[in-house]
Amino acid sequence: MKNYLPDRNCLFSMRIIITIISAILILAVKYFFTVDILVMLISTIIGAGAFFVMFAYLPMFISSIKYTLTDSEIITSGGVIMQIHKSVKYRSIQYTNVITTPFSQYTGLNFIICFVYGGQIRMLFLNHADAKEILEKIDGKGESEKCITNIH
Repeated sequence: MKNYLPDRNCLFSMRIIITIISAILILAVKYFFTVDILVMLISTIIGAGAFFVMFAYLPMFISSIKYTLTDSEIITSGGVIMQIHKSVKYRSIQYTNVITTPFSQYTGLNFIICFVYGGQIRMLFLNHADAKEILEKIDGKGESEKCITNIH
């Protein structure tokens, strides 16, 4: 049994992404609306929402995530308001999707989605090496290294 936690760099990466998206939305509001009070109100709401997500919600969410791989199953747990626990047997996994970004070894934005009978189980914000190790455990054949390294 081995436990995996999210990469420590993913919070910083998500904060940069949210900041960029918020700035684009605020600039779009300034471009499309001419009433200064309305622009100020919408910009304040966008800024406050982004600040809350970046400094309150995301740290709590990322610190609550935990993935456990046993000999026979994958167990995920996490959540801010409600803790959600999911477990899936390896034999019920139909296929997996691996999502990585160009600099995923530095950003921590590696995602594994396992599709099972009737749903899916997601492993988010993984370290690059942990994602390879999890794929090898799921695959059992050692061919998962080709899947994750050829994406870059």
